[in-house]
Amino acid sequence: MRVFHTIAEAAPAGRSAVACGFFDGLHIGHAAVIGRAVERAGEAGLTPGVFTFTIHSGHPARKCDNCEIITETKKFHMLEKWGVRLLLSPDFTDFSAMPPEEFVDEVLVRRLGAAVVCCGDDFRFGRDAAGDVPMLKTLCAARGVEVDVVPAVLWGGERVSSTRIRRLLGEGEVETAGELLGRAFGYDFTVVHGKRLGRTIDSPTINQRFPADFVRLRHGVYAAAARVDGVLRPAVTNIGLRPTVENASAVNSETYIIGFSGDLYGQAVEVRLLRFLRGERKFPSVGELKRQIQADAAASLPVAERYIAEKNGK
Repeated sequence: MRVFHTIAEAAPAGRSAVACGFFDGLHIGHAAVIGRAVERAGEAGLTPGVFTFTIHSGHPARKCDNCEIITETKKFHMLEKWGVRLLLSPDFTDFSAMPPEEFVDEVLVRRLGAAVVCCGDDFRFGRDAAGDVPMLKTLCAARGVEVDVVPAVLWGGERVSSTRIRRLLGEGEVETAGELLGRAFGYDFTVVHGKRLGRTIDSPTINQRFPADFVRLRHGVYAAAARVDGVLRPAVTNIGLRPTVENASAVNSETYIIGFSGDLYGQAVEVRLLRFLRGERKFPSVGELKRQIQADAAASLPVAERYIAEKNGK
């Protein structure tokens, strides 16, 4: 997949079918738009492409401080897996001042070689979001470019959106969030050193720090699965501030990979959250914490094993 991070460096390799959008969660609604572009490209012998962008923390256009549902690295990996072969993902400031006409001419036509543009019915573009779908159709038609508008995807009678997914994750509803994402919610941050307390109570854990802009999750314990050396393993994860042993200020993910023993420090380990089990608690002693970890592991095991069996069966 050819990836460009600035508009100035982008160069098409022939004509393309381009999916346009922020695509900040890569949920099932985003998949419908991107999948349509890949499909249209296959039908017409075009290059399947995506135009998306990043908005850095502190920018007025950023709608929340804890926005990131998926890391950029994971996002790009998934796009390539979905069949995208051309990706333009600049910073928002690289194009936010462009009038709608310039955006179509410079970005879609010149830099991406668009013959077909696919977007959702709520797509906006151009300075101050002045351009909408009817304007996009008019501008593109005058340039010989087709616009394919993909209807919103509904789940439970409500539009699938990244905002809805963030709300669900903040409430601990990871199963429903996973339905809207089309996959179990997870992350793959680097394993860092903790207090090594888990090793002393027969429950060694891996610690992963959440970036400041990562989505806010409900604190507590989750049934989980962790991918180690390409193999999914049952796990149990605590998200929070570790009140029993540390009372930290930064949100930490602490995962006990059931039945696994090994050194994972410095590695990016994927953890998938499958079901919320209980809220975060402070225990009066390390001994009681040890007993609770074992109880949490026992509660997580059937959930994780069922999920892993389903994934391995596909």
